[in-house]
Amino acid sequence: MTQQPTPDAPTVLLVDDEAALADSLALWLERRYRVRVAYSGREALQTFDESVDLVFLDHNLPGLSGESVLEELSRRVDPSSFAVVMLSAAPGDELADLPVDAVLTKPVTKRDVFDAADRFVGDAPEAKLD
Repeated sequence: MTQQPTPDAPTVLLVDDEAALADSLALWLERRYRVRVAYSGREALQTFDESVDLVFLDHNLPGLSGESVLEELSRRVDPSSFAVVMLSAAPGDELADLPVDAVLTKPVTKRDVFDAADRFVGDAPEAKLD
């Protein structure tokens, strides 16, 4: 039987224009967390609400950049109410000044993703078998 997250599991929003990466991250996380996926900055803004606990956000999104998404989200809700892990193919000094909780360099590993999720939203309750 498929495991599902408990109703009180943290909500994670994955934002990346690379659909294969976003979908892979979702598959990894969906057994322990409630997961939402957005493939663009604009979609991320539509998908985000106050129930989101953690955002994995691609820095280099086409159109509305990850940095712009972060600024808009911070205007909408208290930035301390959710954590942000920036995903970047080429981390540099420009990321050091961003108000994010962590930066992961692509390609990310399953361990990187779970370590970040556990660090910022705690260990999710283990999903129970149906």
